[in-house]
Amino acid sequence: MNKRKLALLTALAVLVLCIALAACAKQNQEEAGPTEAAVVTDEPVVTDKPTEKPTEKPTEKPTAEPTPAPTEEPQNDKKYIIPYTTKGLFALYEGKYNTEDGLDTTATVWKDLSGNGNDIVDLELGETLKWTEEGLYISAQKIILPEAIAELINGEEYTVEYTIKDFEATGYDYATFLNSDGNDNFALFFRLGTDELEFKCNNAVGQRPNMGNARELLTDGTVTIAVTFSSDDVTELYFNGEYIADRGAGSSTNMAGNFFIGHPDASRSYNAHVVSLRIYDRVLSAKELEANHAAAGTVAPNPNYIPE
Repeated sequence: MNKRKLALLTALAVLVLCIALAACAKQNQEEAGPTEAAVVTDEPVVTDKPTEKPTEKPTEKPTAEPTPAPTEEPQNDKKYIIPYTTKGLFALYEGKYNTEDGLDTTATVWKDLSGNGNDIVDLELGETLKWTEEGLYISAQKIILPEAIAELINGEEYTVEYTIKDFEATGYDYATFLNSDGNDNFALFFRLGTDELEFKCNNAVGQRPNMGNARELLTDGTVTIAVTFSSDDVTELYFNGEYIADRGAGSSTNMAGNFFIGHPDASRSYNAHVVSLRIYDRVLSAKELEANHAAAGTVAPNPNYIPE
């Protein structure tokens, strides 16, 4: 056998061996199952079971705090700013701001700044009744309030606040701050004999709220005396916004005649500057009364007012 024939046989044997090996490999692959090529993506492989979508829409967090509803009436339409609570304000008289434009020392009309038209008219100015930078100075004077206020006092609820300064009792029995002249069923006064501040509201002596050491307290600068009435509930007495006492109330104050501030009688007179008189058609809370006393006499021009 020559060398050429030997090389041919060797190549043929190698070919047969390669075919046999390929067949064996194919058989092993089929027995093991097909192998899929891995697919490469940019998304991460998730091994856990995905979370199910909620059946209800979650509550969204508010983007800002809710704006509370206003408790006071807007005042942009007035020439002045009222520093007191205006809810239920029925009448407002300011001693140092007696007109819508401020203090007029010649005014014979005391303007009701609440906007309800309860003006006090026909004031007789003189040495015993005059406007000053401190308020309305009264000395043994009687100033009758509008009839609408008397009707309110005979209603189901009210609050009366009386702010004064420079108080001096000149009567020999009482100093009467507010009173009715028909039957004396509303009387807010200082009783000199017992040194007590007292509120009479259609009730007997032992049934009235009162405050002791009254002379010293009444002469201590600017003071606010306040009374409230609630039908078939209680009458309350406050001093400088502080609760003093209460007593049971009847179904009505049942006042008759004129309702007025001051007193001309020598037994019931006094001198004082009236800083403010405020009347409401509801019972004010202790916090409202305290805030009103702190703001007494501070009505001021409204810088945002635009005349029509």
